[in-house]
Amino acid sequence: MIETGQLQQLTNIYSLVTQCYNQPLGELDLNLPQCQMLGYVAADRLTVAQVAQKLGFSATRTSNMVVDLCKRGYLRQQVAEQDRRRRYLEVTALGANKLALITEKLPDILTSTLSQLRLASV
Repeated sequence: MIETGQLQQLTNIYSLVTQCYNQPLGELDLNLPQCQMLGYVAADRLTVAQVAQKLGFSATRTSNMVVDLCKRGYLRQQVAEQDRRRRYLEVTALGANKLALITEKLPDILTSTLSQLRLASV
């Protein structure tokens, strides 16, 4: 039988991880998967399907993230010259600035989150 304390610990851990994945991370104003997406796209020429595979998300969820990041000016979609049906993602200048901020701030945010997770698991 699970003790109430163990169940509460698990609930606290789940809450912290969910918050990191679904809520904007401080001044970054992006959640962790959005930060990851910008990093992946900046490093390589990828389609939405390829980004979805890297993130481990469905194509629909990833597509919604792409639409949001395009509306915010961080990404754009480029039609491939050889195959007009294929679209590749590109980081915009604004996205590159955001990625620089992510590179600067995310390690401290993750350190803080991991510390909270350690405390929640004790």
